[in-house]
Amino acid sequence: MSQAHVRRIIMESLEQEFDTFFGDCKKQGFTASEMRTICQPLLERRNKRFWVLMSGLVALMATLYLLCNWCDEFNWFVSAIGRLLLIQLLPYWDWTPLYNSRCLIERAVDKEDGQSVSAPPVSLGRYETESVNCILCETLERIPTTLNVTFSFLESTYLERGLPVIVTDSHQTRSLHKFLDEIYTAPADFLESSPCDISTNLMLKKMFNLELALEKIKNAPADASSKWFLQFRNCQRRAVKASRHFVTRPYYYPLHLEPFYSSWVLMSQNYANEKFREIYLQGLIFVQQLYGHFDVRLRPKQPCQDICPVVNIRLGAGECLVFSTDLWIFSYGTEILEHRSASIATVLEIDWQL
Repeated sequence: MSQAHVRRIIMESLEQEFDTFFGDCKKQGFTASEMRTICQPLLERRNKRFWVLMSGLVALMATLYLLCNWCDEFNWFVSAIGRLLLIQLLPYWDWTPLYNSRCLIERAVDKEDGQSVSAPPVSLGRYETESVNCILCETLERIPTTLNVTFSFLESTYLERGLPVIVTDSHQTRSLHKFLDEIYTAPADFLESSPCDISTNLMLKKMFNLELALEKIKNAPADASSKWFLQFRNCQRRAVKASRHFVTRPYYYPLHLEPFYSSWVLMSQNYANEKFREIYLQGLIFVQQLYGHFDVRLRPKQPCQDICPVVNIRLGAGECLVFSTDLWIFSYGTEILEHRSASIATVLEIDWQL
């Protein structure tokens, strides 16, 4: 006899016993209140089981939420399963128009012959911004500085207005040797990765190898004869994740803000050039000066270049420049060497939505 059949027999027997019990109680004239008192232990057991199940369900949902937000691998796995399920739904429901549309609800912005006309999406170029943004920077004279701040203060006071800001107590400074040691102790995924946007005078680009380039820097003499620079971006997912062991987030980086999707490392020693190096950044940007200094230039995008000023900054160790690429173009360099030492900075790119 199967377990299911045995279970069904037991349940039927219990139901018969309960029916007999309630029938006897009704014959003896027990009221509904008295019946609830008699059955209170059973009700408490049922309620306890219900709350245990609800608590387990809430704990499971909380665990899944935390894993999705804090574990990149789990988030990627859930996204992949979701995409596979959506693909299976295609024969029954074509959801592609919703996926490709910019807005789920069409908004009428104009009327023409009694018909609603939606504004076509505006495609902005790499060096373009909306013309209405120019009013935000036309009176900018200098980059403000602040310290001991929260991200909500930076967001409401500066970022929402398109203004760059320098946080002067952003992070601890690190020497070149300490920074290199942190790189070498990071997960192997970093040194084994292939960075993008590489620029260096250490070797030909076609021969570039990150670990070899760092070895050249580590073994380079510290005197004036050693003049080198290295710039690269971590764009591979595993490299970005590994870089978080030494490209640290500042203390005002909030938990609700997404982790940076790309990180840059800018390094040089005894290397000066009047021509600044422009790097293409997107989103909310944190430029953290770890050691030495870099000269930074922010240029407004078109059509604001004739209205807003070009801003020049010397970023010192321990300072962080925070700005949005909605309005500004970033370039950096070292115009004049004040002392023979290295300069190190990291740049974080964050997908920032207000």
